[in-house]
Amino acid sequence: MPLTQDEIKTIERILGRKPTQEELAMFEAQWSEHCSYKSSKLLLMWLPTKASHVIIGPGRDAGAIEAFPGIAIVFKIESHNHPSAVDPYNGAATGIGGIVRDILTLGAKPIALLDLLYLGNPKDHHANWLIRNIVKGISDYGNRIGVPTVAGDVWFDSSYNRQPLVNVACIGLVSKQKIVNDKPEPGDCIIIAGNDTGRDGLLGSSFASRPLSSDTDKDIGAVQVGNPLMEKLIIDFLIELVEEGVIKYIKDLGGGGLTTAISEVMADHNLGAEIHLDKLHLREDLTPIEILVSESQERMLLIVNENNLDRVKAILNKYEIPYSVIGRFDKSRRLRVFFKDELVADIPAKELAKPHVIRRMYRPPIEALKGLRDITIPLPRDMQQAFEMVLSSPNVASKRWIYEQYDYEVGIRTVIKPGQGDAAVLRLLDGTKRGIAIKGDANPRYTYLDPFRGAANSVAECFRNLVAVGSEPLAIVDELNAGNPEKPTHFWYFARMVKGIAWMCDELSIPVVGGKVSFYNENEYGQQVKPVATIVGVGKLVNIEKAKSMDFKEPGSYIVVVGITYPELGGSEYLHTVHGIDEGEIPIPRPVAELKCAKLLQKLMKHEALLSAHDVSVGGLATSIAEMSVQGMLGVDVDLSKAPIRTISRLDELMFSESQARYILEIHEGKLNLVLKETQDLGIEVGVLGKVVDNGKIIFRYLGKTIIDMDLQHVHEVYTKSLDKLMR
Repeated sequence: MPLTQDEIKTIERILGRKPTQEELAMFEAQWSEHCSYKSSKLLLMWLPTKASHVIIGPGRDAGAIEAFPGIAIVFKIESHNHPSAVDPYNGAATGIGGIVRDILTLGAKPIALLDLLYLGNPKDHHANWLIRNIVKGISDYGNRIGVPTVAGDVWFDSSYNRQPLVNVACIGLVSKQKIVNDKPEPGDCIIIAGNDTGRDGLLGSSFASRPLSSDTDKDIGAVQVGNPLMEKLIIDFLIELVEEGVIKYIKDLGGGGLTTAISEVMADHNLGAEIHLDKLHLREDLTPIEILVSESQERMLLIVNENNLDRVKAILNKYEIPYSVIGRFDKSRRLRVFFKDELVADIPAKELAKPHVIRRMYRPPIEALKGLRDITIPLPRDMQQAFEMVLSSPNVASKRWIYEQYDYEVGIRTVIKPGQGDAAVLRLLDGTKRGIAIKGDANPRYTYLDPFRGAANSVAECFRNLVAVGSEPLAIVDELNAGNPEKPTHFWYFARMVKGIAWMCDELSIPVVGGKVSFYNENEYGQQVKPVATIVGVGKLVNIEKAKSMDFKEPGSYIVVVGITYPELGGSEYLHTVHGIDEGEIPIPRPVAELKCAKLLQKLMKHEALLSAHDVSVGGLATSIAEMSVQGMLGVDVDLSKAPIRTISRLDELMFSESQARYILEIHEGKLNLVLKETQDLGIEVGVLGKVVDNGKIIFRYLGKTIIDMDLQHVHEVYTKSLDKLMR
């Protein structure tokens, strides 16, 4: 029982008596970390959430922003970490189902999915099994409901061999006037529509709010089982209800099930309710406790005015959606639950829905010193071999083994597809050339070594990825994955990640419109897996025809690096892959430089000076150039010594440093002078490294000496097939 003795005493004080077993189960579900945010709520208040284009910020099942006049983007991120560790296929699949339903709660049509996966070493047998089934679960569910998975982020690390982190996000579109956000009132009907309620997912929120046991098989009952065909029907019937304007409020029955969905609505709107569990459609005979805390999937709570009830029923019947009218709201501010005319629970709604927050202590652990150490390493004897090792690393190499399992073009919106650019670009299909860009980013090694800088850099990288495709960044959502909040050295990582996000978002003027917290991500020995601050950002494009992919396009065009390279190898993929070291001071976040560079790219795109663009991130300068070359199957001949640098004394620092606020640009042959003038006007340092060539070679020079001379076809094989080989 995750409820502490102090919490049970508080419950007795709230009720003025001993709680019933049903009431205890309800409190256990709702007061879990997964549902209540009792440990994280105070720190999350640091995040900037407001902007003129924010329609709905944190607090609802999803956030909403106005991208264009009258057009709202609804988006949300969620985790399904524990379920995916126990049952990777169903855990990942139901994560997709849940995030789609979050978007539906505001009346939006889901148009895209993102998968943000932090997985174990593919060479580990168990981790490989988890990876395969997680990807298949996402693929099968998303493909079957007809929502494309168009972008994401993937990282491989042995700390996730038994406890992967499976974060998913969904993007939806809706007319601003159609957003479902009316105020529920006394007398409104409470309808549960969708799947039958069963025993799958019993107290799943409680299960997600404690460390995994070493025997994960015993937790299998806490994992939900998805039904994508029912989900597709739910999408269709909700869109029709929204179009007709007959629905007042929608909520997903996710974590905490019926208990959480109803109590949170009541608490947010100062309402009471009387519900009758025996009226609910069930898959099998269930006890009142099981009904209250089941997290069976594909279920929605609909709030309907009595006058619209018959029309709503008619639409539900049209789609053959099972439904039950289980009660009504009233003015009592109490949730009264009946089963076969017996009162089994009577609880003040606000006391149930909003437990007292906990002020957790936090302090840095000893291992945090790894992020402060100066690293001394020998210069590789064979730089070409080191380059190939970085390029073939699963954290750098193409993720096509994953995204080719997804239908990322269904819905005909996808303009820039997975692998083609730094972010996905989608058309609105509204008769204009307008579109949106979406991307997810994180770096577990960074947030492990320095959670403040690591989280800030994840925001910055997401910002750069949105800028690189030609969009104007608008807002983000975040998913914070950490260890046990009861352990001060674990909670320190969480607190520092929140502060890092808050600082960088303030600097970049980017609001955080929603998010999720996942705690208790530990291995069987109580050691926290690498903590992760996952960022998903959205931007807007006025003309999708001008969106920029990363592939080199024209022989003879110039290759220009924007931004300064510093000797920042700490936490780099080079240090990990070539030297086997996961230590060192990670790159310094540079928000002022990020804003300057973003302004430059926006100007150059307006002048149509750019052919392609790619941000410099994991793997450094050499890797980013190679990625652009492989994508376009055009060679390069560049002199890396032309790059702007500071205090760099070694070639490997220049090639593999992961300094922030940098881009590689492909410039039209006749536009170089314009580019140089714009950079001078903005005070941005750039370097003209060389040209795109059509000789089938990747050639890197340094101070007149050739250091890399590789066949492009070989580099292509290394980059595109390394992950495939690991997953055989």
